Amino acid sequence: MRVLLMGCSRIGMLVALALWQEGHQVRVMDTAPERFLILPPEAREEKGMTILGNGTREEDLQAAGIGEVDAFLALSDDDNCNGLAAQKAKYRFKVPLVVCLVQDPARVPIYQAHGIRVISPTQMAANLVLEALSPSRVPSRPPPT
Repeated sequence: MRVLLMGCSRIGMLVALALWQEGHQVRVMDTAPERFLILPPEAREEKGMTILGNGTREEDLQAAGIGEVDAFLALSDDDNCNGLAAQKAKYRFKVPLVVCLVQDPARVPIYQAHGIRVISPTQMAANLVLEALSPSRVPSRPPPT
């Protein structure tokens, strides 16, 4: 699979590495060259893996080869940039699979309505906390003696 990933954050780095280690062709785009330092040297030094650019700009997306990818992952730390880049990938460049990271759970249904797969770490964390508090997981207090 050919993947263009926008945002070399901790999440972006982990996803990029996992896909790269599975043998997929991965390109990581970010606006700050120092963000690529989070990648291990062997990945960072692979030709074409890191691309300096802004995923909200059509010129940068074209230069990164968005027209040839099977998936676009908007994983930056900025919900607005992720949403805009995901919509461009989906509608302008017709990328078959678009995934968007969204911190604000209120935005999830908006992007889902446009056929964009959405991941909300905030909602996922809240769900895990609530699951940890479920009666089957909370130890009961022994009766007083």
